[in-house]
Order: sequence, then structure tokens, then C-alpha cells
Amino acid sequence: MGTDNGTKDAKTPLLPKDLPVKPDGMPLMKEEDKTGSIMKPIAFTIISLAIGFGIAYAIYAFGATEFYMKKISTVAEAETYWLYLALVLFGRMVTFVNLYPAAVWKSRIMFPKSGNLRSNPFIYRMIGEDAAKNVIIFEGDGDIGAYNRANRSIHHMVENFGCFVAGLFLVGLVFPFPTFMLVCLFSVGRIAHQVGYTTGYGGHGLGFALAAIADNVLQGLALIVALKCLVYV
Repeated sequence: MGTDNGTKDAKTPLLPKDLPVKPDGMPLMKEEDKTGSIMKPIAFTIISLAIGFGIAYAIYAFGATEFYMKKISTVAEAETYWLYLALVLFGRMVTFVNLYPAAVWKSRIMFPKSGNLRSNPFIYRMIGEDAAKNVIIFEGDGDIGAYNRANRSIHHMVENFGCFVAGLFLVGLVFPFPTFMLVCLFSVGRIAHQVGYTTGYGGHGLGFALAAIADNVLQGLALIVALKCLVYV
């Protein structure tokens, strides 16, 4: 689910020619090139929510604060604020489990500049008698490569949008107009992600950022509801 830039041309080679390659087709990486760390997904999981919370608080403080507090008091009285806190925790889990494979393990088998190869969520190998030792991956070049990455974008959306969908109703009850605007931002981001991905790995970066901002702000608004209710109670 990373955003680092690779080749932006769908017709360029799958792997940049200046990077070493093993006989099976995968990048030849030295131990010092393997930079994966579990601290990366942990840090992103925390920092992304902090940014989303900051934007969410600005919406709360500079928007219709009195209206929002009236809605929050209703949530507090019904004691349903635990659902809002659950939404935030669920969202942090989704963020971590999506980042973990790329941040920890992808960087041990691919370079940041490995181009369209980085769009592969799985690396396959044949087994059995006389099986070829080459790995099996998505076709990454030309129109077929663009088609594959457009479909990969759909999978990426499914991997990430569960918390956003779950939060629409809960957060929308308290922050109706901001929720509508976040849906607009998320939708633009996902479309930009898919269209940009067809141009090559890295072309999806802007769309990823827009959708991630919308998702984290929505969770930030949910966190505001939970915290305000806990204080209210």
C-alpha cells in the first residue's frame, strides 16, 4: 500500500535496467539494502491519525461547534460513544495490517525504485517436476500492465475502505456536512488512485494521499466524539 514513486510510464520495462536482478527475475538485494522495520507501520499508524485528528479538531472548533456539541451530548446520553472509539481502534488495525507487508517485507525483496514490480501483492513460483525457477508476477508492461494495476487499485480500495464505510453513519450523525465533504474527497482520491496507477507504479500516490486524508479525518472526528463524551460523562 506504499506511495513511493517508481516508473510513471506503462510502457517502460517492468524493472529499471540499472538494478541488479537474480536468475529468477527478482531484484538482487544485499543485506544492507533490506531496510524493512516494524517501526514504519507503527509510526504511520500513529502519525496518520494524529494528522487526521488535527484536521478534525479544526473542523469541530471552527465549524458549527454548538451544533456538534448538541449531537455529541445525545451520543453521550445514549452511551454509544464506545462505538466511536471502537471505530478508531478498528481503523488503526486496518492501517497497520495494510502497511505491515509493504513496510517490513516488501523492502526486503524489492528496491524502492523497482518500478511496476512493486504493484504485485503476491510473488508466485511453480512447483512440481521440471518446474521453472522463475517467479510468476503480474504482467507489468503496456496495456496489460495498465489493466492489471487498475484492478489492483480496486483490491487496494477493498483492503482499506472498511473503516471509512463503517464510519459514515456514526460520524455523519454528528458531523453531517463534513462527512459529505470527506466522502467527496475520498471518492476523488480513489478515482485518482486508479487512473494514476495505470500510468505506472507511483502514479497512484496523489490519490492514495487524498483517500488516506479523508479516512483519517473521519476517524479523527470519531475520536473527538469519543473523547468529548468521556469528559461529558
